[in-house]
Amino acid sequence: MRRPDAKSLALARAVQRKIANADDPRIYIRQAQEWALKFSRQRPEDIWLAEWVERLSLALASDDGLADLYTLMLSPEQHGIDMRSSSPFAGVLTQSERTAVLRAFESEWAA
Repeated sequence: MRRPDAKSLALARAVQRKIANADDPRIYIRQAQEWALKFSRQRPEDIWLAEWVERLSLALASDDGLADLYTLMLSPEQHGIDMRSSSPFAGVLTQSERTAVLRAFESEWAA
């Protein structure tokens, strides 16, 4: 896996853990859905955003949809990598959480 892809996967893992461990994971899912809806209207040609809107709606509708969302977020396959390039989860991690993930990633990547 290339460095940028591994870095985005490390961030996605941290986001997924935070969402999954939240008292109400759907709060973060709704937040991401609002973000994705807003930007998909501005950029209707972005197929990744359109898929995020659909996947987030399914995650809000059922536990199976939520499990499928987690699988997509963490997928090492090309489709998962492509989807992470338009991730709607930017607001989930605080700046300090994001910095900690990136520092840990840099240490692991260097090793």
